[in-house]
Amino acid sequence: MNLRELFYRFRQWQQRSVEFHIVSDEEHECQCCGYRFKGNFCPCCAQKAGIGPITWKSVHQGVMDIWGLGTRSLLRSLWNLMTRPGYFIYEYISGKRQVSFPPVKMMFIVAVIYSFIAYWLLPEVFNINFYENDNETVQFLHQYVEWSRNHYSWEMMAMAVLAIFPTWLMFRYSPRNTCHSLPQGFFIQVFYAIITIVISFIMIPVRVINLDVFSFFALLLPMLYYIIGYMQLFGYGVWGTLWRQGFIYIGIVALTGGVIIGCFGFDLNGLVDQTNLSEQEIMASRFLIAGGAIIFGLGTLLVGFLINLIATRKARKQMKLDEMLNRQKA
Repeated sequence: MNLRELFYRFRQWQQRSVEFHIVSDEEHECQCCGYRFKGNFCPCCAQKAGIGPITWKSVHQGVMDIWGLGTRSLLRSLWNLMTRPGYFIYEYISGKRQVSFPPVKMMFIVAVIYSFIAYWLLPEVFNINFYENDNETVQFLHQYVEWSRNHYSWEMMAMAVLAIFPTWLMFRYSPRNTCHSLPQGFFIQVFYAIITIVISFIMIPVRVINLDVFSFFALLLPMLYYIIGYMQLFGYGVWGTLWRQGFIYIGIVALTGGVIIGCFGFDLNGLVDQTNLSEQEIMASRFLIAGGAIIFGLGTLLVGFLINLIATRKARKQMKLDEMLNRQKA
C-alpha cells in the first residue's frame, strides 16, 4: 500500500460521520422509572439501558466521568478534533451533540491541565520577564502575564469570543455550512481554542529546549489547523479560505491593538527623536494611534465583508431560489 492510497483512506475516514448503534431490539424495563422501552436509553428519564446493580465497574465509571473519560469520552473527542477538525465541528453544530464531550467544559479542563503543567510544574521554563520601568505598556504586560497564568481558560474564552463576529461576516454564505449563525460561531471558536491549547501542550518539550522554535510552531500550527479545519467546515478551497482568514486576522489584530494602546498606551519617547514629550502630546498621540488602528480594523472587516458579498452572489441567489421552492412545496 503506497502513501497515496493511505492518504485516500485517511480522507475517507475523516469524512465518515460518527455512527451510533442500537444495543438491541429487546424491550427493557428502566431501573429508574419503570418505563418499558426499546433502544439504548429510556425516553422518560434518559437512563441507559442495561443498568444493573452497582459494581466496581460502576465505581470506575464514576471516577472516570469526573475528567470526561467516561461517556462521550474527552480523549475520544480530542482525537477526533485533532485528526478531522472541520468535519467533527460540523457534526456538532449541525445537531449531533452526542459526538463530542461538552466543548466549553472540555476547553476549561484542557486549559486547567495545561496551565498547571506549564505555569506551576515548569515555572522557570515558562517564566516571562519584562524590563522594569515606568512604561504603562510594560506594566500592562506584566499584569497580563500574571493574570493569564491564573486564568488561562478565561483568556482562551475571550480570544474565542473575539473571532466569532469576524468569522460570521466572512464565512456566512459558505458552500458547506450555509448561513451559519453567531451561536454556532461561538462553539466553532471554542473548539479552535481547544486545538490551540492542545498544540501548546504537545509543544511543551520543545519549549523546554528552545523558546524561539516553540514560539514559531505554537503560532504556525494553529494557523494551519484553522486553514484545514475551515476548508473542511465551510467547503471553500485553499485560496477562498486564505483570503477570508486574512481579513479576519488583520481586523482582529488591529482592533485589539487599538484597544490596548488606547487603554494602556506605549512608550512614544522610544519611537521619536525627542527625548521628552509633554503629557498632553503623549495622550493625544496615544488616542490618535489607537483610533486609527480601530478604524483600520473595522474598515478591513467591512471591505472583506463587501468582497465576500460579491464573491458569494451566485450562491446567495441559489439559496433564495431553493428557499422559494421549499416554500412552494410546503
